[in-house]
Amino acid sequence: MANELTVLELNPVVAYGAPVRQMPPRGRQVLTIGGGASTAFQRGTTLVSIYTTTACNIEFGTAPDGTNKFPLPAGVWHDFGVMPNHKVIAVA
Repeated sequence: MANELTVLELNPVVAYGAPVRQMPPRGRQVLTIGGGASTAFQRGTTLVSIYTTTACNIEFGTAPDGTNKFPLPAGVWHDFGVMPNHKVIAVA
């Protein structure tokens, strides 16, 4: 479980005026930090929740390669709005 990035594909719903994660997720991917990019997000996915076991850098896009990355701290779920057919990559 070390050096892993978990990606949940979700559609947000609004409850009591605030967006929340709708469960179960549309899809789930587990990536190795420093490995390849995820598969493309499913059509209809507008939100991903990401958890990393180790601090890393991530990048989103149609063909992410880690050149436009930003830091992601470990141990906390992070939510990001995304576009269908985009991917995410995690690098050290």
